[in-house]
Amino acid sequence: MSVTNPVTRLPLLRPVPIFRGLSKGALLQVARKSTEVTYPPGATVVEQGDPGDLLCIIVQGTVEVRRDGSSVAQMGAGAYFGEISLIDGQPRSATVVAVDDVVLLTLSSLDFDAVLNTPYVARSALKGLAALVRELQNPEGQNRL
Repeated sequence: MSVTNPVTRLPLLRPVPIFRGLSKGALLQVARKSTEVTYPPGATVVEQGDPGDLLCIIVQGTVEVRRDGSSVAQMGAGAYFGEISLIDGQPRSATVVAVDDVVLLTLSSLDFDAVLNTPYVARSALKGLAALVRELQNPEGQNRL
């Protein structure tokens, strides 16, 4: 599945919590700045401890997430990773390896920073991160204060 046309990227970017609050025009700017990258099965996409310089959105395929050499999760189309390292500037917290042929849309840290400089985008990003923190704290779906 090729997503070389920025317009075809819009439905792939819209579900990412950081981008949900964007107007169509602003989202199209993000789509134009994103890059399509492919990985064969077994390829390392990102390595734990490396600088976090890309936001990655899975367009096609499955990746395995490994922390300290142990598999902790698998993610497929529609999932994304890398936003936390882009926000806090810390190294990658996990290694991500392609399980099968994988197509990603990536956004560089420079372009991500430009997107976050829009106040309503920054607020949307914070909401998405807050939801992630709640989910990780309470995986059973129970509300916590």
